[in-house]
Amino acid sequence: MTNPSPNPKPRSAHSVSKQELRASLILPVIITLLIWGVGLLLYVVTPGEFNTAVAIFISLALLAFLLYWTRHAENRLRLTAVVIAIPALLGISLGLIRGRVSDTLLGVGVTFLLLFLYRTFNTPISYRVAFRHFRAGNMTTALELVDKAIAARPDFWESYQLRALIFLTELDFSRAERSAKEAIARKPNAHPVYNTLGQVYLAQARFDKAQTSLAQALELDPGNALYRYHLALCQFRQEDYRAAAATFMEAISGSLRFLEYELQAHYYLWRCLAQLGETEQASTVHEKMQAFAEGVPLIQEQLADQPDYPHLPYLQADAADLAQQFKQHKS
Repeated sequence: MTNPSPNPKPRSAHSVSKQELRASLILPVIITLLIWGVGLLLYVVTPGEFNTAVAIFISLALLAFLLYWTRHAENRLRLTAVVIAIPALLGISLGLIRGRVSDTLLGVGVTFLLLFLYRTFNTPISYRVAFRHFRAGNMTTALELVDKAIAARPDFWESYQLRALIFLTELDFSRAERSAKEAIARKPNAHPVYNTLGQVYLAQARFDKAQTSLAQALELDPGNALYRYHLALCQFRQEDYRAAAATFMEAISGSLRFLEYELQAHYYLWRCLAQLGETEQASTVHEKMQAFAEGVPLIQEQLADQPDYPHLPYLQADAADLAQQFKQHKS
């Protein structure tokens, strides 16, 4: 992790850097030239069987991409993905060779059918119903159903992850922690579980342990801006303002997706820069923060009438100060 530069330039999640802009302009050109180059090579090498050569090349390229995309998955899952993809690859190849779109549609249709059947029979029904009840706020029913799912499929890590979320929602931290660790034991590279475990520790104001878990989640999913935001919050709570400022800036440069997170990320970044004595940059961030004023009532609504837990007083104090900053800016 790098320290903030002397003149950091915080930006909204909606802005685009020069590097990203160059990539968005140059990458399509490179891909187009590569496709043309491969096509020309195939035409020179196999002039009489050009369509067949192109079809084989596309199928092999898609297969290679699939293997690369699933490189971190278990071998069983990678094999399943290849088997499911074979009808689509064959359909695309035959469609190009014969010039019939029906071959392609048939192959792709069979792959979608296999994918549907795999998802249907691989995921316990009780888990799917439990997840729907969890989303609806019916925690008691969700817990009963997810326990049935675990009894039916003890190796299905998602059930333990869901149970951890249910316990976390009910502020049953010890059982939430235990369920998250049971999920990790079954799926050591499942980044959502490390995030859940981090949220359990964060709610308990155990900021050092939360930081460790969230760093593990971020290592497994480096592009997740929300993981990065919560990691920065842990650093901020431990008064590691330089590291927190760098991490908040990285979070802002990603996609936080929610207005209230954009607002809070700018707010905590402003406080970090103020603590570091970066008054000019703190002022700039404070000004940028005004663009997210509509997030203040959303944060206040989220914190209203919540049951008490160790991290809540911190959040409430920050929300009060945040609202005060907007009042002072208007005046």
